[in-house]
Amino acid sequence: MITLGVIGVVAALTIPGLITHYQQEQTVVKLKKAISVINQAYRLSYDDVGEPISSYELGAEEYFKTYWAPYIKVLAYCTTPKACGYNSNIPWTYYGGGYFGYYLISETQRTTFYSMDGVLYVIFISTGNTKEYNNIFVDINGGDAPNQLGRDLFVLTRVQEDGGGVQPLGYDLSDTVINQNCSKSKTNPGFYCAEKIRRDGWKITKNYPW
Repeated sequence: MITLGVIGVVAALTIPGLITHYQQEQTVVKLKKAISVINQAYRLSYDDVGEPISSYELGAEEYFKTYWAPYIKVLAYCTTPKACGYNSNIPWTYYGGGYFGYYLISETQRTTFYSMDGVLYVIFISTGNTKEYNNIFVDINGGDAPNQLGRDLFVLTRVQEDGGGVQPLGYDLSDTVINQNCSKSKTNPGFYCAEKIRRDGWKITKNYPW
């Protein structure tokens, strides 16, 4: 009985850590693949039609048709939040709480879709106030929880300089800025967490806001 009790205590202490480690590894694998998939589509598009520099003038639908649709396998387009597994059109939160105020769907400003492997992408042309908004959101598990920046939602950006491709947002910033932005401080937003993972050797380290 004592032996069983000891085993139970050890299991209670170690299993949660193993589960967390597994979840972190899977997050990195999915993020890395998502970046690879969208980058491949970008480069094929660049070779065929050139740099996507006129996105706002084209409009979201025409822009996606021209620069992305022929080069990425789309499973489904998101026309409503619920149709794509979300409860709200503002579904994402920050590490410290509070909603990340970007709409999941906005017909004139972005195209939101699932790829064949179940990853959700949001390709922006504008935020309404900002024209030529080049960022891309990647939700590696779609509408499933936690829908949080740095956990399953990551921010990438199109580097519009001679086929620069798609990079994690913050790729051109210092280590200090990246680590401050993606940290366990609940006042930091986590926009640069994909870049932090990359700089840490594609690993989620102890100082990561998990």
